[in-house]
Amino acid sequence: MSLKIYLLFQTFIERFLLFAIPLMVFRVTGSVQSSGVSLLVEWLPTILVLPLTGIIVDRYGVRNVFVGSNAVRFGVCFLFFGILLGSESAAAYICVGGVLSLFNLLAYVAFEKHITVLEGEGEVAKAFSFFQFNQQAMQVIVPICGAWIVVHLAPHLLFLISALSYALLLVLAWSMSSDERRGRASLGGTFTAIGEAFGFVAGSVTLRWLGILMMSTNFAFGLMYTALPDLVLHVGGRSEIYLGIVYGLAAVVSLAYFLSSSRIAEKNLVEPLGIMASLVIPASPLLLAFSTGVPVIALSFCLVAGPLVAFSVHARVVRNAAMPEKNYALTISITMILSLLGLPLAGGYIALATSYLSVQSAIVAASLVALLLSVVSLRAMRPAYQRA
Repeated sequence: MSLKIYLLFQTFIERFLLFAIPLMVFRVTGSVQSSGVSLLVEWLPTILVLPLTGIIVDRYGVRNVFVGSNAVRFGVCFLFFGILLGSESAAAYICVGGVLSLFNLLAYVAFEKHITVLEGEGEVAKAFSFFQFNQQAMQVIVPICGAWIVVHLAPHLLFLISALSYALLLVLAWSMSSDERRGRASLGGTFTAIGEAFGFVAGSVTLRWLGILMMSTNFAFGLMYTALPDLVLHVGGRSEIYLGIVYGLAAVVSLAYFLSSSRIAEKNLVEPLGIMASLVIPASPLLLAFSTGVPVIALSFCLVAGPLVAFSVHARVVRNAAMPEKNYALTISITMILSLLGLPLAGGYIALATSYLSVQSAIVAASLVALLLSVVSLRAMRPAYQRA
């Protein structure tokens, strides 16, 4: 079984549900607050268990994690197919989004583990390049076709098709060869290792401030991503198809950077473009202070989501240079906690702040805070850049 085919199919299903569920929540409630709660529930449980994901993959193996995560996701989608058979439920959408996000992360970490056991640097580079291209391509494909599917397909049928897709992925994962490189650490040793990794990140100026920098960029992205349905669909009666096009435009900008990444690296532009992106991303939502028209909304979202690839590449370079040899993957997962925390914070903030402020005002105020955090983080990390 080709791992590439498996990843293509899995990424499409994951990205489609991550796109569709918040949109369906907004369609049911018409409330941006509910969209904020959806993002909060989608990411917060995932972040809480993040330190354990790498340990689970090490202990049970890549194939078993693929099989288990697909079995759970099949069961969840099939269960909610039955629940939604008679009516739509925003609470059901939010719950299923949280569970799927958790097991999506397990599958993601399992693939990262698979890459590390490939033989030869060439094979590792090929696998990671395909993975990145797959992610970027699906960011373009999914919003455009996903919006049409959400509009024209009944919700219970959507979850039935998703359940059948995960059943197929389960069969494909079952056919993989079993990997025997598994960890056997005791439970006490596990908690000791997690404590040591937290201590290392807290004691590293570079990793500590890089985590805050990543959090501020994800926070800005989460603000726009959560509020986008309300911003677009409430302007001139725009349809979900138009919303999908706005998502797609941002993904095209991101894909363009990815396709030119090798040339950017050759010209030593990774660091300057990454630093520029870390400022552009939190600053771009400030455009909403000047206009609520759809073109300005689309431009703002493109300037937030598009440069994320540039920032991600730069952040990985800085992060990897500061990593310890011991508990490498575990320490990375700890740095990801701060990074991903920006997403549920954005969802919780939107859910709370838009009860008192307009959506535009709430985003602009939070973006100023995110921009300030980015500037302070970059200044604190200046010694790391000077040593590079």
